[in-house]
Amino acid sequence: MLISICIPTYSRLEYLKQSVQSCLEQSYADIEICVSQDPKKDGPDQQIMEWCQEQAANIPFFKYNLNIQNLGLAGNWNECVQIASGKYIIIIGDDDILMPGFIHSLVEMLEKQRADVAFSNQYFIDEQGEILHAFTDEANAAYHRDALPHGPIADAVATVLNNSVPMSAALIRRDLLLKYRFDTTLNTPEFEVFLKIAVKGGNFVYHSGKLACYRVHPLAATSGGLTIDKLLRNVISIDVPPGYQQQKYDFVSSKLIPGINMSLRRGDKKLAIAFMKSPYYPKNKLHIRLAQAMISTLPAWAIQRIL
Repeated sequence: MLISICIPTYSRLEYLKQSVQSCLEQSYADIEICVSQDPKKDGPDQQIMEWCQEQAANIPFFKYNLNIQNLGLAGNWNECVQIASGKYIIIIGDDDILMPGFIHSLVEMLEKQRADVAFSNQYFIDEQGEILHAFTDEANAAYHRDALPHGPIADAVATVLNNSVPMSAALIRRDLLLKYRFDTTLNTPEFEVFLKIAVKGGNFVYHSGKLACYRVHPLAATSGGLTIDKLLRNVISIDVPPGYQQQKYDFVSSKLIPGINMSLRRGDKKLAIAFMKSPYYPKNKLHIRLAQAMISTLPAWAIQRIL
C-alpha cells in the first residue's frame, strides 16, 4: 500500500532536511515523499528550491511541487493532497519528525481494522530537537491521548471533540481529504476535517506509542495569528448526533469569548454578533457578553485599542 508523506514548506531548509531524513529512515518501504513549497513575496526560497530539485533528481519517490503563488498553510495542505498518489496521506510540518516505525506501525493497524484514520501519540521537541518530556506529558494529558486505549477508537466523534487527533501523527485516507478540503481561512484546519470524517461514521484507530515528534518554537506555522473565530464558525455549522451536543457545547463555549474578541479585532462585527446570540455562548459569562456587545458598537480604532 502506497503511503504519501506530505511536507508543505516555505523557508526552513535545515528543519526540512531533518524532516525529510526521518521519512527516508522509515522501516516501511512503499512510500513517497511530497514536498510542496510556497513562495515568498519576492519568489521562492532559492536554497529550498534547489535542494528539493536535487532530491527529486536523485530519489525516485521524491516529488517536488513549487506553487505559483503563496497558498498559505491550509491551501498548501490541499495542494499536497492533490499531488500525492498514496491511498493514505500524512501531512507533517517541515519542522516535524517521524520515528522510523511510524508508517509501518500505523499501516498494520489500518489494514487490520480497515480504518479511515490512524493516529499515534507523539513527543514534543524544542528547536534543537530535544524532547520536552514534561511538556509532552502535560500536552498529551490535555489532549486526552494519555487516556486513550491502544486500538480501535470506540467513539470517534468524542475523540475528535476532545482534540485528541494530531494532524502531524495521523494517516488519513486521501479520498476523504479530497472530499473534505481544508478551509484556507484557518491555520488549524484539521479539527473541522476530522470532525466531518467522524460524524459521517469514519473509523479511527490509535497507536499509543509516541511515534512522531512535533516541534514547538516561535516560528511554527500555527504559533501565531490563530483563526479560532473562523474555526468556531465552521464547527458550529457541523451537525453532530444528539448524544454529542453537550461535548460540542463544551468545546465551542470554552473558546467563544476569545473568538468574539478576535472577530471584533478583525472588523468582522457580523460574525461577532452572531456568536453573541449563539446558544453556545457560556451561560455563566453573560456579563462578558454585555461588555462585548457594547464594544461592538464602537469604531474600529477604539476596538483595536480596547482589545
